[in-house]
Amino acid sequence: MSPALYSLPVKNSYLLLVRWLFLLAAMFFVATNIAHAENSVPDKFNISLGAYSVFRTDATISLTEPGLGAGISISPEDTLGNDSEQTVLRLTGYYRFTKEHALNYSWYRITSRGNKTLEKKFEWLDKNGDLITIPVGAKVDSSLDYNIFKVGYLWSFHHSDKVEIAVGGGLHITSIAFGLNTDSTGSSAEAQDVSLTVPLPVVSFALNYAVTPKFHWMIKGEAFALKFENWNGIYTDMTLAMEYRTFKNIGLGIGLGSNSLKVTEDTSDHKFTFNNQITGVLIYASAYF
Repeated sequence: MSPALYSLPVKNSYLLLVRWLFLLAAMFFVATNIAHAENSVPDKFNISLGAYSVFRTDATISLTEPGLGAGISISPEDTLGNDSEQTVLRLTGYYRFTKEHALNYSWYRITSRGNKTLEKKFEWLDKNGDLITIPVGAKVDSSLDYNIFKVGYLWSFHHSDKVEIAVGGGLHITSIAFGLNTDSTGSSAEAQDVSLTVPLPVVSFALNYAVTPKFHWMIKGEAFALKFENWNGIYTDMTLAMEYRTFKNIGLGIGLGSNSLKVTEDTSDHKFTFNNQITGVLIYASAYF
């Protein structure tokens, strides 16, 4: 990719990241110096709602004829003008049916729209599956919907008052919908839209450390790679967060999350490749019962 692609966004992203890291450090310092002697807090059912502020997205998409290689990949942000820096609602939580066993869940959705006059031509498929060229100067409207839902099981094989370490597995489901509309394709053909739902099984890891009864930090990670029938995918997800229990049933937290997904669908009609990495800051409120 051209260095100009991320020159200004990267500067803004790093400034935002430094501010959030400073806030994380300040929160950690304050929380570790506040002593609250509360022996027992509810932790059976948790639901967390927060604002997930995406400050960096690196995405490439290609749609080519079957049997070809990777083809020419386009960037929705650079090539098509999609806005990737946004704040979305994120839902997470868990249910402990025993102290050592729990079910967890997570959901968020990122939607972006673009409108741009092309500065560089690229190839795409039309609705009949034929290869077309979208030329320089064409006006293109585009949309990219990225819907993520996760559900899984965690086994806390080490669970004390201070430290919890858990492993498990689950299902990561990503729905991708990409739409493309242009006033010129060099012919009367219409550009093809594409949608794909990818259910990927994942292995999970979680570490939760209680600095005080009311303040803890956590690391959560998921990863998997799978090839099945017409598609294959690689997925990783990592979240680092800290949370302070302001009241017995309410906590406030802040964290940094990053996930990466590369998926390819190769059918008799087309070959679709989607490669995406998202990094963002999460500010949330949790309720415990």
